[in-house]
Parts: sequence; structure tokens; C-alpha cells
Amino acid sequence: RVLYTLFGQIFAIMILTVAAAESAIGLAIMVNYYRLRGTIAVRALNLLRG
Repeated sequence: RVLYTLFGQIFAIMILTVAAAESAIGLAIMVNYYRLRGTIAVRALNLLRG
């Protein structure tokens, strides 16, 4: 039973790590876009679609 609890905790930590990495990548994309364009306007971001 202790082994299953350990696996659950490891799995939860891995999920949190992946979520943090996704957030960091999204933030990095927004910072780079701001540096290139000088603004983060929603209308300008719509140009990235497609």
C-alpha cells in the first residue's frame, strides 16, 4: 500500500512539473512577442491564427 501512495505522489509531482513548464513556455512566447511588437493587443494576436 505504501508503494501505491508513493507512485501517486510521484505522478502528481510530474503533472505539476509539466503544467509549470507549459506556463513558462507560454509566458516566454508572450514576452518575446511583446519585445518584437511593443504591444500585446488582442487584435494583433489574432494575426497569429492560421
